[in-house]
Amino acid sequence: MAFDNLRPQPPRTPENTRVPGLAIAYGEEALARSRAAAELLSPTMDIAFGPHPDQSLDIYRSENDGLAPVMVFFHGGAWAHGYKEWNGFMAPALVDLPAVFVSVGYRLAPEHKWPAPFDDALSALSWVHANIATHGGDPARIHVAGWSAGGTLAALLVVRSDLYAARDLPVDVVQSCLVTSTSFQFRNSDLAPGTRGITYRDFLFETDEDEKAASVIDQVRGHLPPFLIAQGENDFAHVSKTGERIVPLLEATGTSVERRIYPGLDHYAMNLAQGDPNHDWVQAARARLASS
Repeated sequence: MAFDNLRPQPPRTPENTRVPGLAIAYGEEALARSRAAAELLSPTMDIAFGPHPDQSLDIYRSENDGLAPVMVFFHGGAWAHGYKEWNGFMAPALVDLPAVFVSVGYRLAPEHKWPAPFDDALSALSWVHANIATHGGDPARIHVAGWSAGGTLAALLVVRSDLYAARDLPVDVVQSCLVTSTSFQFRNSDLAPGTRGITYRDFLFETDEDEKAASVIDQVRGHLPPFLIAQGENDFAHVSKTGERIVPLLEATGTSVERRIYPGLDHYAMNLAQGDPNHDWVQAARARLASS
């Protein structure tokens, strides 16, 4: 959709957003920074992996010889907001490694309920694996990542490897998972973001069973690729609570997992910091890409 043709979304208000002022300011800042990154890197944008306009992705890369490692990143927005164009500001701090940065869009609630967002994440991963070599990326060195709801999608991609075969994906397609400000569990009775008083069962889930399908904590089984779990010190309570719970579950499977909490950052500042080449998260992400 590019920056000048974004599909309209509901305004961020107290009814549908936890902190509307911060959310609005974040979206404006992320788009401004990403627009500057696009002018610098000239990404290939709006590549379709499905028929819906939100089923598309952008590819940022630098010129390099050979195939580079790939980060596939999913935007946040509490399942009902957000654009893949929010993520481009992260690319300049990564692609010079060299690496390829893929920003993925997906269908949003409440128009599209579960499992639509996760189906789109699987489709995007399948497209990247099959096609990224033509864009300078190595299909054997794919890392998945995301912020907020996008982090939930990235983590679910890793724990649901039982779904790979149906998408012609090898079992080792993902080399690591980097998730930021992420919730790892949802319940039907949990209130959806905002003050409208509806639950996740009303807002996101199609059936009662979807609460487990959308919860990483309920899907952990067997040894998994390494995880890096990050959040801001002043992040949302559900991020901290479920982040604490997921770590021992992953460790019990023998999975390598790091959890990093960054002082002074809230939910939104944490994501914006991921575009700072000097930030610890960026250095950690570069190290994982480079070592794959």
